Amino acid sequence: MLSGGAFPDGILAWKQLSTGCAALRSGRRLKGRAPRFPAASLVLCRETGGVWRDVAFADEAPEAEIGDVALAVAPGHWLAAYLAPSAAGRTACRVVELAIPPPVAGPEAWRKLPAYPQAPGMAGLMTGCHQGILIAAGGANFPDLPPWESGKKKIYDEIYVLQPGHATWTAVGRLPAPRAYGAAVSLPEGVLIVGGESADEVYADTLLLQWDGQQVRLKAGPPLPAPTTCAVAALVEGNVYVAGGYAAGTPRLSRDFFWLLTLSDAAPAWKALPAWPGPTRALAVAAAADGAFYLMSGIEVGVVRDKTPAEAAPGVYLKDAFRYRPMAGWEKLPDLPWSAIAAPSPAPVTENPARIFVLGGVDGRQVGNLPRTIALPDDILYFDAALHEWKHWPEAWPGPVVCLGAVETGGEWIMVSGEIMAGHRTTAAWAWKIDR
Repeated sequence: MLSGGAFPDGILAWKQLSTGCAALRSGRRLKGRAPRFPAASLVLCRETGGVWRDVAFADEAPEAEIGDVALAVAPGHWLAAYLAPSAAGRTACRVVELAIPPPVAGPEAWRKLPAYPQAPGMAGLMTGCHQGILIAAGGANFPDLPPWESGKKKIYDEIYVLQPGHATWTAVGRLPAPRAYGAAVSLPEGVLIVGGESADEVYADTLLLQWDGQQVRLKAGPPLPAPTTCAVAALVEGNVYVAGGYAAGTPRLSRDFFWLLTLSDAAPAWKALPAWPGPTRALAVAAAADGAFYLMSGIEVGVVRDKTPAEAAPGVYLKDAFRYRPMAGWEKLPDLPWSAIAAPSPAPVTENPARIFVLGGVDGRQVGNLPRTIALPDDILYFDAALHEWKHWPEAWPGPVVCLGAVETGGEWIMVSGEIMAGHRTTAAWAWKIDR
């Protein structure tokens, strides 16, 4: 979001609307300035009530030089024409046509839930739903100082539930030991927690959390093929898929784990499957839609070559995306326009039409900034499976956070607590109804 009523930097053309302005701005190649996000060469934006918001972008390479532009607007409709280099090295005239819904007056699709009871909030909180009851367990925070001031991370073992219509969360037990950053999947039998970590260990086990009407009972699940934390998981037609994560040991490295648990087996056990055709990753985004498993973004952490002892290399912020179908294997999808590390996972989806929503995420603006003072993006991207393309959702996320799950229940997607920027948490909980 670009705040303030004045024009943002890089405006190339603009038109007055009945309420506010429509404009085209340069996302890249602005002389003397670092590239802005989103990483697109031409961005369509709109001003309403003194606030500018990006609403779409031209499908050009981020470094493409944009020449002359023109913008025409009509109620609910924009038409932008611009000059850009073609693949043959010539100058081409291209047109972007965009249907613009009326400005959203407020976050009607969003509603606040009772705040999570453990201040200042949690990252890596493991959440799911069983028998209509929202269950949240574990998590991590920095209760005293942020990490760049030598603050120590604390990991928790408490379990809370939020029952429908209740104004507060209820403490219902504890995990066997402190745990955070495990992948969580809601199953008919309970909430399955996959891996995760404590202050001293990366876990190779799974736990099933079951609501019995009064408390949450714990049951051991099938052990994993290897320890992993910050992995992602989703349930696809009775099968649990787990992808990526950090392995145990030092330095902390991302892996290409891809495991399957078939719940209908007489004795379910994890099976290793061929990994996606791309880099290793942790803190990715997973989703289940249209009978497929989706894997998007994340961070790749390898080792510095020829370094003894081994040392982790700077993380690579990934924008790639993949889809796995059991009978067809992996398929490379179009890249996201920017990285969305640690966005809510499993990601919210709709089935008809098939859409996968990536909310916010770490997009790279924090790199090199200490203390971490840049807020997370409130953008919502979605992948249209029928059109095979990424689009920009017209509404913003009112409370962007990372390192959390999204839980579907009662026709809404629930997101609890999370990290608002490095070292900082929130107790806010939100419900989102995707109503279009």
